[in-house]
Amino acid sequence: MAICCLGCDESLSHLIQKFPLFQNAEITEIDFPIMASNLEVDLLITGSGTDNLTQLAATISDWNIPPVALFVLPEKDFTAQREMLCHHPRVGRSIFFCKNTEASILDGLEQIHTFYEKRKSLPLDHSLSGNYNINDISPRWLFQTMMEHLDEYIYFKDADSRFLAVSRYLAESCGQKEPIDVIGLTDFDLFDKAHAEMAFTDERKIVTGELEDIYKEELVEKAGQNTWVASRKFPLRTRSNYLAGTFGLSRDITEEKKLRQQLEKSHERMQSELLLARNLQSTLMQTNVPDFINTDESKSLEVIEKYIPSFHLSGDFFSIVKTDEGNAAILVADVMGHGVRAAMVTAMIQIAVQQLHKYASRPSEFMTRLNDMMKHTMQAAGQTIFATAAYSYIDLKNKKLTYVQAGARHGVYVPAGDSKSAHVFKEKSINPALGLIADVQFSNTDMILETGDEILLYTDGIIEAAMGEEEYSETRMVEFLMEHHRDALPDMLDSLLSSVREFTQSKDFEDDVCLIGLRVC
Repeated sequence: MAICCLGCDESLSHLIQKFPLFQNAEITEIDFPIMASNLEVDLLITGSGTDNLTQLAATISDWNIPPVALFVLPEKDFTAQREMLCHHPRVGRSIFFCKNTEASILDGLEQIHTFYEKRKSLPLDHSLSGNYNINDISPRWLFQTMMEHLDEYIYFKDADSRFLAVSRYLAESCGQKEPIDVIGLTDFDLFDKAHAEMAFTDERKIVTGELEDIYKEELVEKAGQNTWVASRKFPLRTRSNYLAGTFGLSRDITEEKKLRQQLEKSHERMQSELLLARNLQSTLMQTNVPDFINTDESKSLEVIEKYIPSFHLSGDFFSIVKTDEGNAAILVADVMGHGVRAAMVTAMIQIAVQQLHKYASRPSEFMTRLNDMMKHTMQAAGQTIFATAAYSYIDLKNKKLTYVQAGARHGVYVPAGDSKSAHVFKEKSINPALGLIADVQFSNTDMILETGDEILLYTDGIIEAAMGEEEYSETRMVEFLMEHHRDALPDMLDSLLSSVREFTQSKDFEDDVCLIGLRVC
């Protein structure tokens, strides 16, 4: 048993300590307030000098589990104070009163002890008192504080949708001075008819048990203004679990709605512009591959391209050019990142390729000049952006491949016969990426080809396609090409794409994909 004393003088404290039934009890002197304290209060005894008795009695009566209390009152004012406290609507039944005399105090102590023991022996369900961890929290006080200060539309309604309680914010937003002015009214008295009818219909579904809760966003007319409101409503049940009505919280989301609509319009406009840019990019991307024909009208080089952008705008670029000498010059580039910036760089590369046409048969000089153009443009724009690339020049008469790599490996050699092994272009021949360092002299690597040999130029959308943490990889790609190098070139590229999709278990590629298949004839 935890006994707490408030305002008890020395003589009263002595009587409490000597009271036979309290011999083993813990007695503590306390001050108010004691909110948010872990202190247990089974019995509360107040001295005759305690002020504001009505406020004190109302406060402890509001506690989650009110203690049994004994108020010791001055003898001369005992009758008047006792009558007032006994019949006050805010004072609970667990409060007892006695005069400030030894006999009356001892009698009062026995009364509260008997009441406490009787209460303790009953099978009471304290869960009906609410889910509070601390006994001296007042649900009434918490409720009133919330309703008075929160800028929210908070409301409680009976089964006929009449307001039982509302927040001050709701009352004032509806043109009422005090929350009490709204009690007994309905939505029909405060809002437009369409909203009121919808709210009434929803609340009927809750009070009849058809629905357990409702959330919706709706347009409400209030005081001649249209307002967007988000509402959440629940069944209102009494402590005895009787379904008495509904309660809920509504929030003005007009500004959020306007912002959302503006964002949606901006998103739609951006998507439209991106689609237009993608169509333009696709139009500008090379679609007609030149024919490479011998003097006898036979093919000297078979060329197949596969281009799959992963986003609205692609950062991959390829160019297949027939030089003035009738040879093949192929550029494959992969710009850092995705989206608009990457697409702008691919457009710049496309323009540069056209301007550098006269250097197409000189791979090292072509890439050196392309790098300088990119570096100059990026530096002027204050941007750090680069592209990895591979430039391949094939002298068809002499069957000689000369390639330049920038930033990464982008090519695989696949021999026609089985005496040689397929391999990725040499790593030691990789130059810096395009657009990073000015005045770089790019070096090239030569390779003699034979009839039937194949070259596959690719971007990293193929080798970096992943299943979890595992990538498709250059190794898998080379093994696949060795196994399928005798297939028709279009079939081989289609099969490679299918192999990657099967590996990732996805129809789509997370990165742009560009493949150029070359077969020497």
